[in-house]
This record gives sequence, structure tokens and C-alpha cells, in this order.
Amino acid sequence: MLLHVDRVEIFTGGKKLATHERMYGNNKWCLNPDHYLELIQQRPMAFFHSARPIRQWRKSWPESLHVLLERFCRAQGESKGIKDFITVLMLYRDHTADEIEAAVELAGKNNISTSEGVCHILTHAGDADTTIAPLAAWSSLPAPDVAVYGQLGGIQ
Repeated sequence: MLLHVDRVEIFTGGKKLATHERMYGNNKWCLNPDHYLELIQQRPMAFFHSARPIRQWRKSWPESLHVLLERFCRAQGESKGIKDFITVLMLYRDHTADEIEAAVELAGKNNISTSEGVCHILTHAGDADTTIAPLAAWSSLPAPDVAVYGQLGGIQ
């Protein structure tokens, strides 16, 4: 552990695990909810009851995240829904809050109930051309001739 005037850095085996703002005084907390996501994903019922960092973080969430959590729990059941929702929260590691919240809102408009759907929206949000080309120029099969069905099985 390295103590600086403004921050604390935590290492293991020469690898930096975390950096926290240094808190002065007694009973001060600096909890980063991202550090708890994997653990809570293993014990999803702690999400609502015992995870202080998540409870504090939820107070500042946009309404769309609350709606998404409810949708996941309704569609997948509470335990699986929370686990899948935590996968969405982990996206904050690699994407900006604005990108994730736009993807979550679009997922809500399209009734998407899985983290894979949110990831798909997030991945393809910047695609320039998302329209589907019409199939008018493609060849098609000829219309069926139902008169031949009477000949099947020896019936004439």
C-alpha cells in the first residue's frame, strides 16, 4: 500500500489493484462500487440488503437503470436478473456513463431484458448505416403447383 497526500494506492504482487481518495478523520468511507461487483454477482441477494457501496451508488442512478433492473428481475427471476444486471454495471469500466445510459434507454424502449441486448446496442450504437437492404432484387422460388399433390402416394 502506498500512502500519498491525496490518495491511497493498493497493490498486490506489484500490480495496482485500486486507487482511492484519501479520507482524513474518523469513520470516513470511500467505497468504490466497482470493486464489489464480482462478489455481489456471486451473491446477488446482497445487492439489495448488505452492499453499502451499491446502495449508495443506486441513489445517483438515472431512472433508466432502475427500470432496467426491474425488467431483468421480472423476465429472468430475481437472482438471475440481478446477476445479469451487474453485467451491465460492469460496462461502466470500459464505456462512459453517457454511452451506457443511452444504450440502457434504448434497451428500455425496445423491451430488451438481457445484458447481451444492452451490450449489442452499446457495441453497434456508432454504426453509420444500420438499415437493412430490401430483398427485391433477389431471386425467388416459383409459385407452388398444388395440382401435383394428388399424384403423391398413388392417388390420382
